[in-house]
Amino acid sequence: MYLSDLKVLVIYNPMAGKGKIKRLMPQVKSMYEMAGLKPLFHATKCRDDAYRIAKAFIKKFYNAVKPEADDRKHSLYVIAAGGDGTLNEVMRGVLDTGCDVPIGIIPAGSTNDFGYSLGINNGMLDAAEKALNAILMDEAFKCDVATFNGKYITYTAAFGLFSDVSYATPQNFKNRFGHSAYIMYGAKNILKTKKIHARILYKDDSSCDGNPGGSGILYDDDGQEYAENSWKTIEGDMLLGMIVSAKSVGGFRGITGSGVELDDGKNELLFVKWPDNPIKLAKTIGHAIGMVRKSPKAREKALDMTVENGIKIIRVKEAKFIFDKPVAWALDGEDGGSQTEDIIKVKKQAVSYLVV
Repeated sequence: MYLSDLKVLVIYNPMAGKGKIKRLMPQVKSMYEMAGLKPLFHATKCRDDAYRIAKAFIKKFYNAVKPEADDRKHSLYVIAAGGDGTLNEVMRGVLDTGCDVPIGIIPAGSTNDFGYSLGINNGMLDAAEKALNAILMDEAFKCDVATFNGKYITYTAAFGLFSDVSYATPQNFKNRFGHSAYIMYGAKNILKTKKIHARILYKDDSSCDGNPGGSGILYDDDGQEYAENSWKTIEGDMLLGMIVSAKSVGGFRGITGSGVELDDGKNELLFVKWPDNPIKLAKTIGHAIGMVRKSPKAREKALDMTVENGIKIIRVKEAKFIFDKPVAWALDGEDGGSQTEDIIKVKKQAVSYLVV
């Protein structure tokens, strides 16, 4: 198969990166054409446009451009150029086809958490070149993906303090101040934060040993019964909770600790207990700073469930959140709605990314 026979679609959000991504598309087009490709381009016009276009593109070309005798692993590619929302839509569109189509990332958002986790962090044109090299080398990284109540999420689902800043911060603030806008908005609203009582059931590598939390019958998002005593349980008042598959959250590098793997079939379950006095609040803040600075001591404390204050991290394959009243979630920085029960499952190496 000739390189010109490969099908590459670049889906870009013309408003991302203060409009810079749109201005760079002619350079990306020239770069890919000089390598022998004939890329197609689509500018998104509304929400879920990237999802529909990616899905339609794959359905149209997947079988048509993959001869049985061809020795390439992949011959169809979709590149997401924009923020987390654009990437999530493209990823969902690809996965909903059931086809293994690698996804390239040209990040143009304010934080680039997931791109950073994949080693894509040196600018848009550099990211476009990395995706191109992966295509030419016919290489892709098989990455985990999680579902939130059956809906695919790229790398994070969160509730509580600061979880809404990415979609609640006014766009003019983002355009003017970039990542600092999130910090300013979060600081402005910190006093409005209320504690959230949560019961968290989770499965890790040792969940088969049982759990003292009970033996009732619950139902997962597919309607299948499972015994609660096969899960471990955490219960308490939370300031923040999240499931993460990334080495950065909200632009804070290292907050999920060291040793994070994106292809091990597990996500980091990270939560912060509600500090019920100023001393515990100060310890929690200090613990968070230690995590960001990648302190081994802070990481050790985060993994130690006997510690009574600060941030806790557990690697899980699956988690269920049960709340006293509906709690709002942010999914990849977008509004995820409010529910009293939520299930998150990790699917191991279910999506391919153009990373070498």
